[in-house]
Parts: sequence; structure tokens; C-alpha cells
Amino acid sequence: MKYLRIVPLFIILIVLISGCKTTKVIVPGPAEAEPQHNSLKAFAYLDLNDYAVADMSNQLPKIKTDLKKKVRDLVTEPDIDGLCLIIAGQSSDLIEDLAVEAMLLKPYLIISLVYSGESGHQNATECVEHGIADMMLSEAEFKSAAGDLRIRKLLVPDNLKKTIPQQVIGLNFSAFFPDNPGGQTLSISQGNKTKVTDTEGYIGFISPDPDTIVIETTSGAIILPTENWSVPYKYSILPDHSIIRKSPWVEFRMMPKQISEIPEYDFLCKTDYPATVMINGNAVKQYRTGIFFSTVKLNEGSNRVRATVITPDSLSAFYEGEFIYKKVDRTRKPYPLWIDARSVEPASEMDLLPEDIVRVSFRGSLGQDGYAVVNPGRIRIRCVRENFGDYSIYRADLPLRKLATGGTYNITLGLVAVENPKENKTFEFAVKNGVRVREEYDFPLVRIKNENSRLTYNLGAPRLGGPIRSELGPGVVLKANGKIGRNYRVRLSLTEHGFISQEDVEIMPAETVTPSYYITSMSCGPSRGADVLTIPYPDPVAYEVFPDPDQKRIVVTLFGVQTSSTWVTHRAGLKIIDKITWDQTTPETYKVYVNLTTPDIWGYDLRVDGKRLVLRVKYPPVYDLNNEKPLTGMKIAIEAGHGGSGMGAIGLSGLVEKDINLDLSFKLGELCRSMGAEIVQVRDSDKDMLLLEKRNIAVSSGADMLISIHANAGGRGYLSVGGTSTYWHNPFWAPLAERIYDRLLETGLEEFGVVGSFNYTVTRVSQIPSILVEQAFMTNAGDEEKLADPAFRQLMAEKIYEGIVDYLRQLKE
Repeated sequence: MKYLRIVPLFIILIVLISGCKTTKVIVPGPAEAEPQHNSLKAFAYLDLNDYAVADMSNQLPKIKTDLKKKVRDLVTEPDIDGLCLIIAGQSSDLIEDLAVEAMLLKPYLIISLVYSGESGHQNATECVEHGIADMMLSEAEFKSAAGDLRIRKLLVPDNLKKTIPQQVIGLNFSAFFPDNPGGQTLSISQGNKTKVTDTEGYIGFISPDPDTIVIETTSGAIILPTENWSVPYKYSILPDHSIIRKSPWVEFRMMPKQISEIPEYDFLCKTDYPATVMINGNAVKQYRTGIFFSTVKLNEGSNRVRATVITPDSLSAFYEGEFIYKKVDRTRKPYPLWIDARSVEPASEMDLLPEDIVRVSFRGSLGQDGYAVVNPGRIRIRCVRENFGDYSIYRADLPLRKLATGGTYNITLGLVAVENPKENKTFEFAVKNGVRVREEYDFPLVRIKNENSRLTYNLGAPRLGGPIRSELGPGVVLKANGKIGRNYRVRLSLTEHGFISQEDVEIMPAETVTPSYYITSMSCGPSRGADVLTIPYPDPVAYEVFPDPDQKRIVVTLFGVQTSSTWVTHRAGLKIIDKITWDQTTPETYKVYVNLTTPDIWGYDLRVDGKRLVLRVKYPPVYDLNNEKPLTGMKIAIEAGHGGSGMGAIGLSGLVEKDINLDLSFKLGELCRSMGAEIVQVRDSDKDMLLLEKRNIAVSSGADMLISIHANAGGRGYLSVGGTSTYWHNPFWAPLAERIYDRLLETGLEEFGVVGSFNYTVTRVSQIPSILVEQAFMTNAGDEEKLADPAFRQLMAEKIYEGIVDYLRQLKE
């Protein structure tokens, strides 16, 4: 947030409510000011000259403390719009402290300086120029204004206030200077200011750039990032440079913009728990996290919202913001005709085949006739229309067989006005992304170069990984038959294709032959720790694995492979694999069905090993639920979600997801360890880790199970969406998610559900049963209250453990 110092000054006439008298008030403004509207404002005032002392330097800390109390008393009164400080030669340090004290309660207050004499005029001018005050006037002019002993009423320009709440800083250094908090001299890097603490150790200042506050002390610099601060910016500095709120306090955690088009808002506030809490004088519930909230309906114009707290020992604090509601009709009119550029499809450059069809679509003026024109050739296609509130969506299909192969084509979208107004009868929009029509032989073969390269079904908007069909490793060769943006479309068979990022592949030489081969034999048999299936793999064709627990099988699909009277050898001693069957489903698609004796398996892994594919189906670990420690023999990997710079969700009260994830992971780990399990903490501290790094640690550790711990967020309103949930990617692991979910419901949390086909990288594994737990919603006040409680997190650890035991018992049945 940047503070704009506005120079030069100009003069605005202030008209008194008593009649035709005018008072000249000097305020900052641009060189070419727009016409101003004036409003009547009520100013409390304080004469600083009544507190002049001979030795100002020695008495300054006490004077600051005394005067700030008087300022608080003045501005606490309702219906005060501004504060006038009558000054002479007082330091800008003192004036700034008093202005800040007022704005730490009501940041919208207009700060006016009333000066006398040349030195007073110079002092006031400097304060206005540096943003400490908003306007200035002479003492004689102020006294001539209408009012009483407490209040002066003045007409002042609207939008005069330029200081925003985040620029108003109050810091307490009493803990930093415990022996002598008053009279300490500090330097503020922002604005190059020198400040002296009052007797209680406070300083107040306006920061032109409050993103990071730098304070120079005799013992070195204190650097205070403010990204996680909430208004008011009034904090106490501890010796380790951390910050706390000093009781009593209240903060606004969620509020609208100062000028808002929203007619109502859920104001979210926080203070220490317990307290009596109110918003605009109405008592509301406080949660144990300290938060409280209320929906406030806003009237057009100015609205003031005050949060008040009263502590158990009867101390009180408040903070009051002013919010301007401007009712704006956002309905977009159909005329003049318009097209929303952000909605236009195609949104990327395209290289496609003659048999492809390109979908053209856009959002535009409601109820018109839409079309698309393709050039060269001026092929015109009429769009179908679907009407919505204040817009229509227009769609058309462009068969590329209508276009000459080898050409590059541009599309222009158009609307024709149905009502034929005199102006703007048509509107056209040129799509910036062209379409090129190519033959299949024009596209290259590409070879995968990166581990874990994602082959997707389509280019639909990704949600936690996108529509992934397979992860392939280096060496697999694919035949491209299209390109959309930065993604190659690759041909898998006559009926199937996929997409892969150009970043994951390299283009092969033109003479490269498309990989394919005949398969004649396969074999399977027992091995150490697993049943093993071996499939010939002489050419690097694409492949994928599909889990099918309902049919008690794993399906391996090879693309570009044909049978040659395939025969399969089954060796004695197989424990998990029942038998291997196969099917040539298309001339280029060969499926291997790994039929299992049970769907209750412990993992499988398909890897390239030279000129063969090797599928290992793991044997179960050895455990005895009747043992005093029932998890003896089990190794469990636990992943605490996020970490380091990855904060995860931030709760309503400021609870940080990465922290509670780690805490619950440790609690669960200790509990499972006490029950005999060996534990692998994938993230053992607050550190940054890549998702693939986490997954690799869990899989390579030899763990028998992976539990990922997260906390959810989302929804509108602080009580709208809540509840606990579990997630699986591989359907073989659904029972584990279900058993843990059943137990989590015993905590009293609401249902959110068991979610399948979840593409989170860490748990998207087949090698071990792996699921993710979303404890509850950080954005739900009731859920967050529970999550903030260490005892409740211990209860959740117990329920996850019980769910693991239930799953193990189910596998034994």
C-alpha cells in the first residue's frame, strides 16, 4: 500500500452552519482537483497550548500519555467525524502520536490542525504535507466557527481522508524496554522519523508504506512484516521481535472495502476469550478462538460499524470503521453490442486434423444473433444462443473438413442487433488464436523425458491435478496428432487419445518408427513379498493401469500392441493373483486382466524393467489385532499437509493449517507408535517440501499405509460449509477412507462426505493404501473452534487410529 504525498496545497471555503460566515481551511489536493462535494462534519477539539511546559523534552513522555487519554475520551463519543488539535510550536512527533491515537479507534476521523503564529503555520503545513493531518486552519478562523465548548461543525469536502487504516501504526515497546519504557528514542525507516515513547512505551506514526515496518533501536533494527496483521495496527513488541496484542483489544479480521457495492457484509472480529462482545451495540456470540461476527446491512452512503469488547475484569476496547455503500447496477446492457474477450473459445492456438471439429463459443450481449466467420474463405457459421440474466452464450461447431489442409485460419466472432438500433447494428471480435489444419503425418512422434509425466484424458480445467489417466516415465514414445496451446494430443488407438505437456516430451527425428509389437506370452508367479506378473515390453509403447476392485481385478492396457496367440504361464504358490486373462479390445489395444483372489489388497506397482513390464501385487503385512499392541508389524507413513512457506488455509481466527496438520500428525504418530507401529513422519518439521518429494518418501520408506492430514476451507459465510471428510484416489483404498470417516463422525463433527477419485499428488499412489483426511473446515466458526483445541485434535488422532484398526479388522474377515 503506497502513500501518495499530494502537493501543492489549495484553499477550500468552509461554510458555517450559523449563516454566511466562511472559514478558510487548507487541505491537500491535486494540482487539478475535481469538483468537490461538501458535507457537515462534527469536530472534537483539544488545545495543546494548555499543556505547554518549560522543559518539553523531559516532560514529553508524560505529556503524550496524558494527552492521548484525553484524545481517547473525546473520540469515544459517537457522531464525532474529526479531531481538531490547536497547536503552536509543538513537535510533529507529539501531534502525530495524538492523531494516531484517535485513528486507532476511528480510522476515518479527519485530523485538523488549528495554528497560530508563523511557527504554528509552518508546523501545521509540514504535518499536512507529511500525511499526519488532513487539513489546517487559523486559530482565529476556528474560533469564529459555530459550535460549543466541545464540538465545532464545519463543511468539509467528501473523500478528504487519504490515510487508510493500514497506514496507522501504534506500537508498544514496554516489554522491549522493561526497566524504562518511557522516553526511549526510536527511528522509523518509513518517512525517516524519530519517535519518543510515552510513559507506557507507546509510539504512534503514519507509515506511507506499511507492508514492512523497520524500527531502529539502540540494540539494532526490528523488522516487522505486516502481511498477517489485522486492523487496527496496534501491537506490542516482545524482546524476540514477535508481536502480541495487549489487553484489552479488538480487531477487524474481515470487512468490506472502504467503498463497497455490497449491500450487506459479514463483519468478522476477534479479541481475547472470554469477553462480552458487541457489534454496533448488539451482543453476539464469541467462540473460544476469540472470533465473533455479525451480518450488517449497509445503507447507501456512510455506515459506521463498531466492535466493542468488555473483558471479565471490566476493561473495554472498541474499533469503529466507516464504510461507504454505493448502490451500483451491474447489469450489463445489450447495447452497444459487446463480446466478453475472456469467454472466447478457442482460447489457444490449435493444430488439428481435418476430421476434427472446433467448438467456437463466447459470451456477449443478451438476445442477439451470433455468428462466426472463418478466413480465408469467409465461411460464415450461425451460432446457437442460450440466454442468461444479462448475457447470452453463443456456440457453433466448425468442422475442419470444410477447410483446406495445410492452411492457417483465423476466426472472427460477430453479433447482429435483433432490434436493429440506428447505431451499432453489428459488432465483431477477432479471435487472436488461429487454427491450423494438418494431416496426421505432419505431426511428430514425441518421447517422454520426465518422471511422473501426466497423460490426461482432456484439457478440462484442472482441479487438484486435472483429469489424469496415467503417469508415464522417460522413454515412452507417443504419436502426436494435434496440438492445443502447449499440449500435444497423442493418439493411443483408433478410438482413444490423451494430452501431454510439451514440457514433458522431446520431438523425435522424422524417421522414427511408431512403437508397436506382437505379444506372445506372459508369466506370473510368487516372489518375495509379492505375486509378480511379467509382460514383454520390447517397444516403448504407452500403457496405463486401471484399478477395478468391484471385479476383483487390475487392468493393464497396452497401446499399439497385438496378440499373437498369447499364452500365460501361472506358477504354483500364487497368493493374491488368481489368474491372468487378456483381450484384444481394438486392433491396437491390448488389455491384461489381473484377476485377484480378493479386493482387499495391500498395493501394486507396475514398472518398466528393461524389455519387460513387471507388475508386483504386494502380500499383506503380518499383524495381530488381538495383540496388546495391535499395530505391531505395521509401518505407517503420515503426511502433514503443506509446510514452510505453504501455509495452507488460514482460519477465521488466524489458525494456520500447516501447524494443526503437523500437530495432528505427531499426535497420530505417537498414538500409533504406542500401539506397536513403526511411524514415518513424511514432514517432520515446518519446512517446504514438493508434493512428489512427499509421495516418494512415503512409498520408498516401505510403509504399509499412508495417511495424509489436511484441513478444509471454502464456502460463503462463517457457518455455511463445515464438517469432516476423507478422500481416496484409488478405489481399492475406499474402504480405508470409509472406516476412518465413520470414526471421525463420532467426534461430533458434521458430515461432509467420503470423496472418491481425488487427484491429490501425495495420495495418488497404488503401491500402498493411501487416503487423505480433511479434519474439518477452517472457514467454519464452529469447526475452527474445535480444531484450535489440542484436546480435540487428540480425539481426532484417536478416531483415525480406531478407523485404521477397523480397516485392518475388515481385511482379516
